[in-house]
Amino acid sequence: MSETMTTGFDEIVRTRAYALWESEGRPLGRDAEHWRMSEEETRRQLERVATARAPSQPKAKASPGKKASTKRTALAAEAFAQA
Repeated sequence: MSETMTTGFDEIVRTRAYALWESEGRPLGRDAEHWRMSEEETRRQLERVATARAPSQPKAKASPGKKASTKRTALAAEAFAQA
């Protein structure tokens, strides 16, 4: 994974981990657990989006000048919106 894709993925994971932490009442010492849960959830959502696309549908292509992280971030946002 390139650095830009990792940065986009990490931002999604960070946002979700924060939401998990808040939803559980902001407990101390559970940051690693929330991060792990968020990573797993985000990967599952990305896989769902990837497998939901029919083979006949063209995959979204990043426009020239757009970074790959933008595409991956958009896919993750789409996955969470569908959930």
